[in-house]
Amino acid sequence: MTVRISSFLWHTLARGPLWGKPASIPREAKRWVTSRRTSFAVLLLLLFVPLLILPAHAVSKEIGHEFLPPYHWSYFALARFEALGFCILPSERRFTRDEVIQYVSEIKEGIAASKATLHGRDKFNLDRLEQEFFDSESQANPKARFDPPVLYASDGSLHFEFDIDLGAAARDTTQWDFFGVSNPTLRLHITDSWTYELRYRIVMGPERDGRERGAYPSTRERSWRGLTSLYERSYLAYYRGWGNLFLGRDYVDWGPAGDRNVILAKEAGSQDLLGGRIRFKNFRLDAIHVILSSTDERYLSGHRLQMMVGKLVLGLSETVIHRDRLLDPAYLLPFASFYANQYAERGDDNVLWAIDAKYRVTNGLVVDGSLLIDDFQYERGDSAADSYAFNVGVRGALARPLPADLDVRYRHVTMYTYTHRDSLNYHVGGSGNPNVGEPILGVTEGPDADLLTASVDVFPLPRLTTSLLFASLRRGEGNGFRAFEPGDDPSPRFPSGVVERTTSLKLRVVWAFDGNSHASAEIARALIENENHVPGADVWRTSLRFIVRWNFK
Repeated sequence: MTVRISSFLWHTLARGPLWGKPASIPREAKRWVTSRRTSFAVLLLLLFVPLLILPAHAVSKEIGHEFLPPYHWSYFALARFEALGFCILPSERRFTRDEVIQYVSEIKEGIAASKATLHGRDKFNLDRLEQEFFDSESQANPKARFDPPVLYASDGSLHFEFDIDLGAAARDTTQWDFFGVSNPTLRLHITDSWTYELRYRIVMGPERDGRERGAYPSTRERSWRGLTSLYERSYLAYYRGWGNLFLGRDYVDWGPAGDRNVILAKEAGSQDLLGGRIRFKNFRLDAIHVILSSTDERYLSGHRLQMMVGKLVLGLSETVIHRDRLLDPAYLLPFASFYANQYAERGDDNVLWAIDAKYRVTNGLVVDGSLLIDDFQYERGDSAADSYAFNVGVRGALARPLPADLDVRYRHVTMYTYTHRDSLNYHVGGSGNPNVGEPILGVTEGPDADLLTASVDVFPLPRLTTSLLFASLRRGEGNGFRAFEPGDDPSPRFPSGVVERTTSLKLRVVWAFDGNSHASAEIARALIENENHVPGADVWRTSLRFIVRWNFK
């Protein structure tokens, strides 16, 4: 049996797609598989089953090993403590609950070692981090957490959580629009290793501006009289002390920037993926295989190696968008070089590299940067264009006399970055067509654009945040995704053509309640010059927004 399964696995990987046309397999193995989906299931078993028999390096006592979504409130609290000098965090914002417990422990040790006394917002942040993750009672009983579920029930090694919130939003751009929002979430924990999480985002809004009956506000939502439902997260995760495996739909966010990372960013939305993470001392290895579009047979494979040395965090990422099969043997295992394999064995898959670094210069000041290279070429002449993107940023944190955060960041994407000779290999989600709303997987503004942002967050009271955000966005005429063709200028002006420039200023106030509920108000004013690249078409726009979110407990 072992020989037959191995033969079947080899022929499946080497000759045929796992999700696509059925593989060409030897006759003696055909009885082990009746469809392409069976072959995929067998491979999953081969990946998961060995972990069931391997010993864990750490025994988990807390309930739940879920991944925290990249917009979770804890990321902002942890990032502030990192800037203040109490911990060092990985540059990848999809932490597990177990990892955050470790980071909170490091923060407490750092505070004790420095003999610091926390006040105001920092004391509030530490209190809610402890209540949510660190306290023994909250680890054993989710109802004791800062953000508890509405319903919690357990039966032996089986634990069930259900949570729901309700929100209301009012927005005024050209007219007032009112929205109702809810995010029902279900979690199921089995023994001390397995977690399943499901989350929907339900929105009721006006039946206009793309929300008419039958319209698609996004590629994953369809409006029914203004009501939409987004199938946002649904995954199964397996935990061991040294790593995780996960299968399903969730976010990916690789890089040190708080938003718009250059290679894979949370703004692209959740992805359908199979992946894993290994933690070894100061190293961390992530690997994913993503189904971008099963209809168009578009897949993404990626791996990221991260090293933490003192105050320095270094990351190296590589992704490839390819066709025909989800688990291509050239990109199957995370230790291989995708670019070398693509160059030697594949036709024209789209390989991207990214390197990033984060360094805490001193307590209160962190600098970071990322560089993405799109299809690196050893010899670049007049017949090829440079394709790259980068972002650099500075974060500051002040504890006294008034707690405050400062963030200044610049992002730059050249004209042909994220594109490819074959449009199906664009670095874009879904079918690969950004013109129909498919998300760019990296910097959301796309190619031939740059963005400068500066923000100040002030915390006059522990629960009160006052924010001021300045942004300057430039888009060239090459922003509409066009691949480099022979005869094109390999060094075009940046940004190219008639540049559309948007300069904006936003003021926002947020009050935090217990249980992760909050209320906010904001006003923004923007000047758009040369709108739609029409010279002299300048326009001012003003928007107001009010949000109330109540998390039941």
